[in-house]
Amino acid sequence: MTSTRLPGKILKKVCGRPLLDYHTSRLLRCQTIDRLVIATTVNATDDPVEEFCREKKISCIRGSENDVLARYYQAVQAYPADIIVRVTSDCPLIDPVLVDQVIAYYLDHRDNYDYVKLHRGDFPRGLDVEVFSFQALEKAYFQGQEAHHREHVTPYIYREDSEFRCTTFPSQETFGHHRWCVDEPADFELVSHMLTAFGGQDDFSWKDCLALFEHHSEWVKINSMVRQKTLRE
Repeated sequence: MTSTRLPGKILKKVCGRPLLDYHTSRLLRCQTIDRLVIATTVNATDDPVEEFCREKKISCIRGSENDVLARYYQAVQAYPADIIVRVTSDCPLIDPVLVDQVIAYYLDHRDNYDYVKLHRGDFPRGLDVEVFSFQALEKAYFQGQEAHHREHVTPYIYREDSEFRCTTFPSQETFGHHRWCVDEPADFELVSHMLTAFGGQDDFSWKDCLALFEHHSEWVKINSMVRQKTLRE
């Protein structure tokens, strides 16, 4: 809720529903996820997030604003899991089928890899998903001490090639030029157009989203000037 570029973004509404409702409803359609946990902060500004979770009967833990890695570790302590699937709440168009596909790939290759993610050049930004072992998370929690390790959760895992076996989900897609996450007002404008086109429902696929742009090619320009925040910022 304390986003500097778009405060309160995850509870902004489209067609009467907060973005977080689209996000969680779509994730609950996943077939391979045992439990959905929202890891938010202890800040009073995030009290509405916890209230949302209570209303929707979604598990919620609260922790440090800046140490997001600690929040993830705290979540696994509260709700033990061997495999962690990481998504971010600013992705209301997250695709549950694609999430399941990445999880399935990890499960099929877990003897070879500790960490799997989507390649950003293959899929639109806003479908991002990472799958990794608890062992990788635990090692990152205890050994990743730099600020960007704590803020962004997984850099210690995917930047330490000697310790972790990392790969990207294999794909022939080339849609990385699309941006469907919500960081700035222009992003919210674009996603609002898209969700409104679906009538405020959440049972569409990411390919359905692509089809929208065949009819509304001008939408790409709405947030084309938004610069993605990087780890150096």
